Amino acid sequence: RKRMVLLMKDTSVVKLANVDIPREIFDAARSNRLVIFAGAGVSMSRPSSLPSFIDLTEDIARSFGKVYKKKDGLSCDRFLGSLQDRESKKVHRIAAEILSNKTSLPSKLHSKVLECFKPSEVRIITTNYDLHFETAAKNIGFELENVYYAPAVPLGDSFSGVIHLHGSIKEPQNMVLTDVDFGCAYLTRGWARTFLIDVFSNYTTLFIGDSYDDVILQYMSRALPV
Repeated sequence: RKRMVLLMKDTSVVKLANVDIPREIFDAARSNRLVIFAGAGVSMSRPSSLPSFIDLTEDIARSFGKVYKKKDGLSCDRFLGSLQDRESKKVHRIAAEILSNKTSLPSKLHSKVLECFKPSEVRIITTNYDLHFETAAKNIGFELENVYYAPAVPLGDSFSGVIHLHGSIKEPQNMVLTDVDFGCAYLTRGWARTFLIDVFSNYTTLFIGDSYDDVILQYMSRALPV
């Protein structure tokens, strides 16, 4: 956090490690209005080594004796939904087992993301189901005041802590994996949509470890304020 403030310059963009970062990010960090949104990429590097959503879908498919190929035109969430129709909640249980790999540990990136904040001002939203942010916080002596696991999320216009927007391995039945799960989170019950609209309307959000090609980002874009 101190380094971010020290890098403030009278320009619209600040170059950090050959990456152009909008000045707005530094302004938000300095004024405690920054939110970091952490996607699958944060937990894919070693020693976390967890799968992307596509790789997770392929692993789950193999557990059902199936093969998933994105090129066949069926999105991950729809494919997982087709498996879910066969055996209720088995998809969620298998996903949690895969992501609960005991050899998977928090990476330096988890710690660095946390260190962008003061312990009492952490604002991290993650679509990852693992608990690496919680473990990393303990490892660096951060005492997280709040950790939320969807669908139990706080109001998005005033919050702090780590938000597992799509649930976690702690409660596999609440993990957002299938098309039905995403539809519930962003459309019918809409708790994820409502939360994100408030977040994007009140904070500056920095996305790390996401690609717009991800199913998750495509659903999220529907939640953005017009």
